Amino acid sequence: MTRTFVLLIAIVLSASSLFWGFQHLTASPLPLPTASNTNTQISTTYTATIEAGRAAKQTLNLAQMLTNTSLAGTQVPGSLTIDALGRLIPDNHSKAVMDYFLSLSGEMPDASIRRLLEHWARHNAGQLAAADLLTLFDQYHYYRSRLANGDYAAHYLNKNSGDIRNKLEQRQKLRNDTFGTDIAAALFADEDRYDRVSLQRNQILTSRRSEKEKADALQELRKALPEALAKQHQRQYDLQRLTAHEQSIKQQGANAADLYAFRQRQFGDAAALRLQALDEQRTLWQSQYQNYARQRDQINSAAIDIADKQKQLQALRSRLFTHSEQQRAAALDRMQ
Repeated sequence: MTRTFVLLIAIVLSASSLFWGFQHLTASPLPLPTASNTNTQISTTYTATIEAGRAAKQTLNLAQMLTNTSLAGTQVPGSLTIDALGRLIPDNHSKAVMDYFLSLSGEMPDASIRRLLEHWARHNAGQLAAADLLTLFDQYHYYRSRLANGDYAAHYLNKNSGDIRNKLEQRQKLRNDTFGTDIAAALFADEDRYDRVSLQRNQILTSRRSEKEKADALQELRKALPEALAKQHQRQYDLQRLTAHEQSIKQQGANAADLYAFRQRQFGDAAALRLQALDEQRTLWQSQYQNYARQRDQINSAAIDIADKQKQLQALRSRLFTHSEQQRAAALDRMQ
């Protein structure tokens, strides 16, 4: 009896094994993820979500910082180029980002602009790339300062100052001295192309060709340009024509209404209104600055020591201008 019972159990177990084996062969279910894989996927998804949230938060913070500036409602153009180690690769994108923040010059102190750039770079490119960008920014700020002040003109443009080719060559020398040849070439690649085309254009305009031959040569030059550069030249050409035409009709006695009507025909109502508002702002600023300049000159000519003059000038700017206008007025003073 016992032997029979044991034999019966063995038969049942064998049948069960065959049944489950058959089910495995026919159903072939997909392998389930291991605990390790599951944890990795959850961790990756969680990290990506956190990083996306941080980026969105930092974008919002920057937007808040720019609320009361001329960059309100705008975005940083593009992104930085970074290598596999997280270091910055200087190129035209780096320059575009620096130019974006430097457009705030005159609205806030240079140190504040640098802090804004650092804030953006750390949260969008990492600490290493941010540190590299700040080093590059300091060099770029130095370059722009040298380019704008009298020392550059005296040192680099003391010969053949009317020669465009000489100006471009001397500016290139300043770039190479500041950044090194390779980085200068990478940063200013777009400007270099534009400069070469400008030089060709100047050679055409100053040649002894007839007006028709010049027009045909300029047309051929524009056709050979990359699309972005062609558009840039066309905008410059249109702006020069617009400025020249407006000066012409003003000399003929045109008033503000005539100028508005001309712009309306050329660009439409919305653009004409924006240009009119810009003219009014420019006229108001010129009047304010002239009033300030008269009082500034009186202070500078007074028989008081330098410290008192500086205090009085600062008080004058504070009384007549907003904070951003004070920066702008001080910048104009340095240029005189």
